[in-house]
Amino acid sequence: MLINTLSALFAYTSFISPIETCTLLLITAYIVYILTPLQQTDDAVPDSLKTKTNTSIYIYIQSAWLGRRSLISTFLPFFAIFNSVLIYADYRADNGTYTIASWLTILVILALPVLWWTVSVWRCSDHTHRLWRSAARFFTVAVYYEYILRLVIGYYYPQIWFNCQQLIIEFGDCV
Repeated sequence: MLINTLSALFAYTSFISPIETCTLLLITAYIVYILTPLQQTDDAVPDSLKTKTNTSIYIYIQSAWLGRRSLISTFLPFFAIFNSVLIYADYRADNGTYTIASWLTILVILALPVLWWTVSVWRCSDHTHRLWRSAARFFTVAVYYEYILRLVIGYYYPQIWFNCQQLIIEFGDCV
């Protein structure tokens, strides 16, 4: 996350500088940490609401949405899948097998799961230490920064990753 987009923007454009990026990310981390409440007691989730071990994906999705899972079991799987999909989409775009429209379609497909993940991480983080809670919430905010940067690349700087000679396929994308 942010590796391919920021390195491309740093190398080929003057859209944002590394110092501006570091400043923005540090301010965001600080704001997330300040807005994260202090540790709550274990009584925040009564035993009657805690889910039992179940292997169903639907139970997992529901219990994460309701905040009944641990932070690590909610945060890490989606974080790994999300970054893997972005790396794969960037790899396909770099090799010329994805067009701008298909690359942006991946972002649209991931939009609803990112919303689910954000709400789930926010709710599941209430039962952990403030530092881990803040780190997980910061990374969910960073996903939205990633979306913004990808939209900027897709609309304003498509020549960075895409072959603009394919105008027959995607007329108008590389204007």
